Amino acid sequence: MEKKRSRIHQEALCPPIGALLRYRTRIVRVIAEARGQRAMIESLDTTGRTFVSAVKWNSLRELGAQLF
Repeated sequence: MEKKRSRIHQEALCPPIGALLRYRTRIVRVIAEARGQRAMIESLDTTGRTFVSAVKWNSLRELGAQLF
């Protein structure tokens, strides 16, 4: 018996490189695609230094109408 896919569940898509998105409370920029449905993001820490980390696509959200 074949399982049917739910119409509610959306497939995760990799965000475009260079996109500004929200990750938790930070605004980040996507710099590359990584393996395992992850994206490399660049953000600033509290001291102003940039750092790079890999996060899952599902964790990234649109900015919405307000940037900051």
